[in-house]
Amino acid sequence: MMQLPLRREVSPLSPPFPPEWTRPIAEAAYSHAVEVYPHEAAGIVEGGAYHRLDNISTTPENDVLLGDDELVRVAGADIFFHSHPDGLGVPSEQDMIYQKQLGIPFVVMCLPNYDCFCWGDTLGRAPLIGRGFRHGVHDCYSLVRDWYREQGIVDLAEWPRGWEWWNHGKNFYADNFEATGFTKIAISEATQLGDGLLFAFNYKVPMHAAIVVDKDLLLHHASGKRAVDPTRLSTTEPRSRFVRHAVVAVRRT
Repeated sequence: MMQLPLRREVSPLSPPFPPEWTRPIAEAAYSHAVEVYPHEAAGIVEGGAYHRLDNISTTPENDVLLGDDELVRVAGADIFFHSHPDGLGVPSEQDMIYQKQLGIPFVVMCLPNYDCFCWGDTLGRAPLIGRGFRHGVHDCYSLVRDWYREQGIVDLAEWPRGWEWWNHGKNFYADNFEATGFTKIAISEATQLGDGLLFAFNYKVPMHAAIVVDKDLLLHHASGKRAVDPTRLSTTEPRSRFVRHAVVAVRRT
């Protein structure tokens, strides 16, 4: 059995791994991913064991395709696993669509520069403050969702999204905030607990969100140029520092 690389996380880059993702299972998945590299490995955790799946894609270096029988197995599994050979350490939009449909935790492992993360609404949540940035897992929208859920205000839907969606013809915040019960308010009025501020910065569409947690304090998780950045932490900051950059303000009604 191949030994997993050692990794210490100063800031959590994903939710806690599910209890079924044990060390022996992680090692079996790593061995599988290394063996088939540069193709994508796929597997499930079921009955306390790791089971390999056959990737029948004609472009296995880019994606995973499973047969009908194996898709049925995935639907009843505890965890679905696949690798990202030479890929970003974030879920793709398609990954997020499949995870949302199946409703089980997904684990992704990146090679050759080892990285491993998980996501899914059935998992525990990392603390709201001090998360490292991983797009689609721990990003500004993930923080917004988790804050509203912890406050018992609203359970926002997950939006499957790929890295830099704002540069690829998507407009998630503008397209979805009204459908989830938010209405526009004047930016100057966004001082109540739970009010949202949306930012475009130098982009064509709003691509960042912050929540008012005090009339003078915002909670947010800013990204940089990297899809994964453990130095970009979720935090609270003075409202006065960011409000001048806001392009839209919303309130839950």
